[in-house]
Amino acid sequence: MKYRVLWEPHAESQFEQILSDAADHARIVAAARGLDSQLINAPLEFGESRFDTVRIGFNRPLGILYEVLDDVRTVIVYEVWLIE
Repeated sequence: MKYRVLWEPHAESQFEQILSDAADHARIVAAARGLDSQLINAPLEFGESRFDTVRIGFNRPLGILYEVLDDVRTVIVYEVWLIE
């Protein structure tokens, strides 16, 4: 069963800033799509546990901090950053 993925407004703003500063937009968009795919299909198998239900994951050149709410099949992305 798939998960619903929600990006917090702060994470959306961070992503927009990364995208506006990027020379290679296609690479950033592809990384974000890859992250969303992982989170939709298998968020507990992706990344590493940090504390409680919060995890960290990477799909170069992006990193994210996210939470998996397994009981409601929802993932919340709190932060995104460039890791190049």
